Amino acid sequence: MKSHDIAIIGTYPPPVGGVSVHIKRLTQALNNNSINYTAYNLSKNRVEFNGNLYNVPNVKLWLIKYLFCCKDKIIHCHERNWYLIAILCIIKKIHKSKLLLTLHSFREDPEEFNWCKKLCFFYSMKNIDHFIPVGENERNKLINYISNSGNKISVISSYLRPKYKESDDKLIPQYVWDFINKAKFLISANGCIRFYRNQDLYGIDMLIELCKNLKSEGYNVSFLIAILCKEQQNDNERSYYYDLKKKIKEYKLGQDIMLYEVKDTEFYPILRRSKLFLRPTNTDAYGVSIAEALCYQVPSIASNVCKRPEGTIVFKSRNIDDLHKNVIRVIDNYSSYKEQINNINIEDNGQKLLSLYKDLII
Repeated sequence: MKSHDIAIIGTYPPPVGGVSVHIKRLTQALNNNSINYTAYNLSKNRVEFNGNLYNVPNVKLWLIKYLFCCKDKIIHCHERNWYLIAILCIIKKIHKSKLLLTLHSFREDPEEFNWCKKLCFFYSMKNIDHFIPVGENERNKLINYISNSGNKISVISSYLRPKYKESDDKLIPQYVWDFINKAKFLISANGCIRFYRNQDLYGIDMLIELCKNLKSEGYNVSFLIAILCKEQQNDNERSYYYDLKKKIKEYKLGQDIMLYEVKDTEFYPILRRSKLFLRPTNTDAYGVSIAEALCYQVPSIASNVCKRPEGTIVFKSRNIDDLHKNVIRVIDNYSSYKEQINNINIEDNGQKLLSLYKDLII
């Protein structure tokens, strides 16, 4: 293995998701700043080799090799596999590297781990050099497990500004563009079919109800909901997704709601053409898509489950009436809300990460 300044460990698109898109954009920022790096793709989907990006088909074999051959000054992990992270702690000690961990979410309760996983977790907490939680919720949970946490934690949102490429537009199927072009007032959202505390984590059920209510009140709206990770759905999630589709048919909203099953495409081209973005999650770290929407001056409404980007309109989580009220207020006063977000400065966190790398290498 060649000597590099930074190793990025995590999943690289495909599939497209919050973490994989973050890693893709992070590697682009490293390229743009001429920083020497290697990205190790732990996804089951192989990516075309480009000189800096390596596919890892077998993580165990790769770890054995990395144990002996690591030459990286910084190991930046984006996984939440505590067995993997504990081994990386050993590797960084042997090779005198610095280990960073970005926590894109932290919904687990370590007290419920089995003894082996708990051992790995607490060993990792003691030996990771720096933690990067993407939101205050993750930070507040982390500090319960870290001594001298003040110098070891930097809250940095995972939003990295995309560089617009026409090719990203072209990757989105034509039937999606047809739906967008016909829409008078396009409302967009994105998320997976997932449950948290036995509720729809991304609030897709609420979006369907909201569309029904708005149409019955005479609002000419169209909803484009980007469904991520469809291939990873388990049996319960597939059954629930089928029920959601059935409900759309039952409400006769087939022409008004598109469930776009994403395959290796970015979301920002859709956001750029949206009138309003919704994020009705019942748990969250920050909401990268909100920052992206605001960056494109698209008014955004999100649940109040965590700290949101400046300019976000918040509603009470899982409260359809409050969501409905806020959406109507934005539609009826659209020019005013659009003007309010014109001067909001959404930070590009790429520079924060690059500065942190430099501080750790020095």
